[in-house]
Amino acid sequence: MTETVDSADDTDCPSGGPPTAAIPYPYVVVDPAGDITAVSEALIERVDIDRDTLVGNDLATILSVPAESIADTLATCADTGRVDDRPAVLTTADGQTVPVSLRGRATYDDSGTLCATHWGFHDRETATPVVDDDGPASMETIIEAVPHPLYVLNVDDYTIQHANSLADGHPGTTCYSVTHDRDRPCDEGDDPVPCPLQEVVETGEPTTVEHTHYDADGTERVHEVHAAPIVDDEGEVVQLVESLIDTTERVAYEQRLKRQRDDLETLNQVLRHDIRNDLQLILAYSDVLTDGVTADDETHVQTIRESAEHAVELTKTAREMSDVLLDTDTAVGTVRLRPVLNGEVDSIRDAHDAASITVDGGIPDVTVAGNEMLGSVFRNLLKNAIQHNDKPVPEVTVSAAAEADTVTVQVADNGPGVPDDQKAEIFGKGETGLDSAGTGLGLYLVETLVSTYDGSVSVTDNDPEGAVFVVTLPHAE
Repeated sequence: MTETVDSADDTDCPSGGPPTAAIPYPYVVVDPAGDITAVSEALIERVDIDRDTLVGNDLATILSVPAESIADTLATCADTGRVDDRPAVLTTADGQTVPVSLRGRATYDDSGTLCATHWGFHDRETATPVVDDDGPASMETIIEAVPHPLYVLNVDDYTIQHANSLADGHPGTTCYSVTHDRDRPCDEGDDPVPCPLQEVVETGEPTTVEHTHYDADGTERVHEVHAAPIVDDEGEVVQLVESLIDTTERVAYEQRLKRQRDDLETLNQVLRHDIRNDLQLILAYSDVLTDGVTADDETHVQTIRESAEHAVELTKTAREMSDVLLDTDTAVGTVRLRPVLNGEVDSIRDAHDAASITVDGGIPDVTVAGNEMLGSVFRNLLKNAIQHNDKPVPEVTVSAAAEADTVTVQVADNGPGVPDDQKAEIFGKGETGLDSAGTGLGLYLVETLVSTYDGSVSVTDNDPEGAVFVVTLPHAE
């Protein structure tokens, strides 16, 4: 329990800032014994109780909550340094009630002894100070309405000139002593930390940094520190505004996601490696079996080979999918279309000599948005046109055309085509699990990559039969 004193007059208690009476919303100061020592004019007007009646009495004079609840709230503020949004009911002289939230902060002397607790009354629905004034809101009202700690600082020495009730510290102290327990600005001394204030003074522009602060219990908390200038008519920085947004939970969540992503990548690599090794053994033994089986069994061996080869291709696609989904640093650059598309056509021809693959016209020598994964788009479309073809000789025609702002590549086949009700789902859009209407990872990878390049992919009917996959890519700037 925090030590208390009977009167702030017997201690070196902090002072400064606007007089309590001038604070433009209901506000009270309570001494360690629980008695009200100061009130704002706004509170007097709101509850219609005079100052002499309020000062010297306890909070039960204006709050319709059990006495033990008030005592618990005061004790919590004294022990922890603050109370955020504690529900209460403000009562007026004529018995009217106003649902409010209490926001309190404690002040202590240099020895850590409690001087007083300070309480602002906020509308429970809007979290804004309870005021009756229809005129423009004052700066104090605006500051108090901000839902996270906020300071207005002296531009020369970073002393606090104004602060809302969520902020630690009080007018006259420095922001760096309050948030970092330092005797000099954060970017000075032997152990400097990033500080946005000097940059704001020099540039006159807002900025943001990440800081580690410690709460009253010494627990480490991560904050986004936002700093902005207040300038005079001549553009000179005369004050600084600093706000603190606690991002501890968000940062921890992001770190947990990164660990999970790294673990998934490791698992993916191990599984692909082991599966490929087993598949290579299957292919090797199928070669041995081919020389010693009957003509009837040769068909079964060929089926084994084709299935194993397809599984090997799946491991390659899985690797490419992990590169796209798990690598957050992949950038989109510029790629020459002709060598990439021609290269994939030649590669698929070599791997599928039973298929007929032709290029209709030349491939325009243009530069498109993409990266080293662009080839995967065309490779998967070409493989899809062959593997899902029901003709003895799959026929695939590739064409490309450049427009003013885009380039369109078409991959047409003579296969069974795609039913109209599956033309959107075939890329895995919407549901992409094992029960979806998509045809596998390949087309999902195509759609994912093309979207990354700010392009589009679709499928239409070929004439007289089959499907045409259409990829549109923007010209690279």
